Amino acid sequence: MSNSHIMEGRSPVPFLMLFLVTFLVSVSKGDLLAPVIGSSNPLAQGLPVFNEEPKDNYYMVKNKPVIISCKATPAILITYVCAGKKMPAKQQVNLELIDPVSGIKTLQSSLELTKEEVEEYYGSDGYWCECYAWNTVPGSSDPQSRKSNRAMVEVAYLKRRFQRVPMSQTMELQSTVELQCLPPEGKPLPEVFWLKDGEMIEVWKEINFIISSEGNLIINQARLKDTGNYTCGAQNPASRRFSESAVLTVFVNGAWSTWSQWTECSAKCGKGTQRRTRTCTDPAPLNGGASCAGEAVNRIACTSICPVDGLWSPWSSWSTCSPDCIHHRRRSCDNPAPANGGEYCIGNDLASANCTGGMCRDKRNNSRFVLQTFSPSLDVSTKNIFVETSEATSRAEDGENIPMYIGLCVAVAVFITVVVVIVIVMRRRKARQQDSTINSMTDEEKKITKNGELLSMQPDLTQTVVTVQHALPPDSPNNNHMMEKQPLYDVPDINAHHRLSGTLPKNSKMMLVEPTLNHNLTSSLEQLSVCDNKNTLLVPSDNRLSQCDNLQDSRQSMISVQLPSTIDADGVTWSTFDSCGGRLVLPESGVSLLIPEGAIKEGHVEEIYLAICRDDKDRPKLNDNQTILSPILLIGPPSVVLLKPVILSYQHCASMRQGGWILSLFHSDSPIDEPPHWKKMVTLGHETINTPVYTQLDPNQCHIMGEQLQRYAIIGESVPGARAIKILRLAAFAPASPPSMDYSIRVYVVEDTQDALEGVIQMEKKLGGRLLDKPKQIPFQDCGNNLCLTIEELSPGWRSKLAANYQEIPFRHIWSGNQNNLHCSFSVELIDRAQFSVSCKIQVYQKGVLNNRQVIRISSNLKEKLPPCVTPSSTLKGRTSTVTTNSTVSSGFSSMVALDPSAQVFRLPPHIRHQLCMLLDPPNARGNDWRMLAQALTVDRYIIFFATKPSPTEHILDLWEARHREETAVTDLMNILRVMGRMDAAAVLEKDMGSWL
Repeated sequence: MSNSHIMEGRSPVPFLMLFLVTFLVSVSKGDLLAPVIGSSNPLAQGLPVFNEEPKDNYYMVKNKPVIISCKATPAILITYVCAGKKMPAKQQVNLELIDPVSGIKTLQSSLELTKEEVEEYYGSDGYWCECYAWNTVPGSSDPQSRKSNRAMVEVAYLKRRFQRVPMSQTMELQSTVELQCLPPEGKPLPEVFWLKDGEMIEVWKEINFIISSEGNLIINQARLKDTGNYTCGAQNPASRRFSESAVLTVFVNGAWSTWSQWTECSAKCGKGTQRRTRTCTDPAPLNGGASCAGEAVNRIACTSICPVDGLWSPWSSWSTCSPDCIHHRRRSCDNPAPANGGEYCIGNDLASANCTGGMCRDKRNNSRFVLQTFSPSLDVSTKNIFVETSEATSRAEDGENIPMYIGLCVAVAVFITVVVVIVIVMRRRKARQQDSTINSMTDEEKKITKNGELLSMQPDLTQTVVTVQHALPPDSPNNNHMMEKQPLYDVPDINAHHRLSGTLPKNSKMMLVEPTLNHNLTSSLEQLSVCDNKNTLLVPSDNRLSQCDNLQDSRQSMISVQLPSTIDADGVTWSTFDSCGGRLVLPESGVSLLIPEGAIKEGHVEEIYLAICRDDKDRPKLNDNQTILSPILLIGPPSVVLLKPVILSYQHCASMRQGGWILSLFHSDSPIDEPPHWKKMVTLGHETINTPVYTQLDPNQCHIMGEQLQRYAIIGESVPGARAIKILRLAAFAPASPPSMDYSIRVYVVEDTQDALEGVIQMEKKLGGRLLDKPKQIPFQDCGNNLCLTIEELSPGWRSKLAANYQEIPFRHIWSGNQNNLHCSFSVELIDRAQFSVSCKIQVYQKGVLNNRQVIRISSNLKEKLPPCVTPSSTLKGRTSTVTTNSTVSSGFSSMVALDPSAQVFRLPPHIRHQLCMLLDPPNARGNDWRMLAQALTVDRYIIFFATKPSPTEHILDLWEARHREETAVTDLMNILRVMGRMDAAAVLEKDMGSWL
């Protein structure tokens, strides 16, 4: 039935007035039924049906009686049994209604109970009442009865003392505030409300306030106007109580304004000071906020260079006497020269005088201009002599320059000829090298080359790192990588196989994922092994996936949604789910999606997929300090409406032991057929009450609780002044086929996650490569130093080609994480054909961090054909997609996914979860409620996320289901409840552990 209802005393008079047509008041003495004459109408016979039953709970308020009523058709009599005792008929009021058409009798009855009757009962089960409706039944001489549901009758009360009262707080502006309140004990449970300065807080209007399920007041972002007196109130039908008021003070810490401009130097000449000022007004401290730390005035020493006036140097000697009888002398203003704004010397710097004592005739025409301004006294012939002489001189000079011009032209021609010859020789050499490379290719590689695809085999790195510029085509849909510098070492195209297999059209932007039959379970990263102690692991070529021959329905032929063409078919799984929930798993990638029970609306069936985005175009574009720490995941479709959060679990490669990380969750809600546009959703530790997700970061795993199905990724950067560390995984591969002359060793440097290594293995399967040594971890520090790789101790009969013993991968290429399958290659050359094995070691270390050193040891017999390693669950098998579900809905893709209906998706059955929520959700004075459970399970980093949910315990247990998949998880949970002092909750687990633990 519904919630508790309070029935106050009512007079029977209204019942009599409402039904004036016919009525009957039956009074019976004693506890035995009076003789009843049955009706002869067949429609009026048979067991009664209740039209109205007693409510679940009735509460007595003060001394007012409680009225319990019920109504049945057809019925000739109604009686009550309360606390095992039949109630006397004198406490009842019965109203009989007869249908004038059918003659069927409906009887309505009410029972009045007093407070004394309830308080006099001391049974452990509480005071209860049941209603019995009687009627004649064909074939029976005595009337038969039908019992109603049981109604509990309690005395309403509300104690005065609050179990926990709000405490005064002083909080910083824009911070999240939680005022705790635990109401007094009472029946029924009191409802909590809050007052601010005596006014009721209407949380449905003021979105900045939230009252949690336990009664605490949460202020999302404290504002100055939120300063005031807050009072917690509790009410139920018995009474209303108010706690003592708590004062909330929102303070503002002072902050400095920007510095003013420097003043001029206080001394115009020599040493002085300059000053600049700032004020603590951006903002000014308020309500006890801290003042600005530091000085308001900043002074520095300055020196003003004194101005120096210029002085003349001594006069020079007189020049020789010129033809015009003038000689000159000079002086300079450099004794000293004017400096720093000093004045220039006063006077002339040139003096002229007659050098013959005035006896020389005045010649106005200067000899310097005789060739340009001829004297009128010269005749025409003289002028012609001068012109002819000038032209002859010019022709002579031109004749002298001709040999120089000829020599210059010859030199240019020789240079061009040499350049052309060099280019031709280099092209021929390159062509010969390509021919030799093609001859050493595997069959799979030749097929790829014939189809126009480039192999992922790039030149070796040298110590000098060379970069080339790559530009995307104009119609590229990626808006995050318009143009970037890419390293010369290769990043293989892992999607080449799909383009060749015919799954996608050449220009397709979408991928239709079809079900296949040869999907099987694969293992985790730790199950990579070395077979027969040969330190080699063969990666066989990928076979075409056979198509499903028999499909159950049209939904089995193709997933009902389309995925981006960049999604690898080996990295996607999906199934249908209903309200029972279930779990999607990509085991080799260490990724799973838990759909809790109740996340999907009752009666609805939703199709949900989980995919890994391994294409470089799907990765977010980061700044120089940021790095990608997790796989790029896509869950969908976005149109699915969830009633509660789902949990996405996957690995990350951040080293949490050293710390020093600023971690953020990025997401993209772009349509799946468009390039992702990445945005920061939240920085861990800076969540607010409006943050739509909860992120749980464990040492190696990340769990995201949210109701939005979209793309997700973890991005990190170092704390200012710190050097964060991410863990990398090193894996060395080589061709499986014996080489003719050259042997190429590819060393991959990827994030230390199962999915990153899985992407490398899938690509090497297509190239026919073999794993040379078990993948190894190496820490990589945010210090700007490159990663160095050296090949050493090469076995006899081999030599490093082109002496490329040492290579470097730039720091930025590794730290950014923008490139999948990053690797470099070592090429060794066979010089002794009698050698059938090769061995060496490759040392990997980061410059300046020699302690973080790793060694890859390689030993391989080239003549021996190594079969695939046989392990319980080989990592070299095809991709599997595991789906476990509690749903009764069969998956539409049974040929694609491995359904295991018998698998236990959830460790706790629904009835156990319900009982735990009933026990742990209500707050108590000891504090060992859901909050202590969250603390014990280490999910209390942002506990307000759970406090805002209707049942915090339910969401905590959902996260527990996703985090703890070990066999001892339930036993560990039981022990945690015992340590909390919640023996009642532990007993709930222990009671049923025989059947499901």
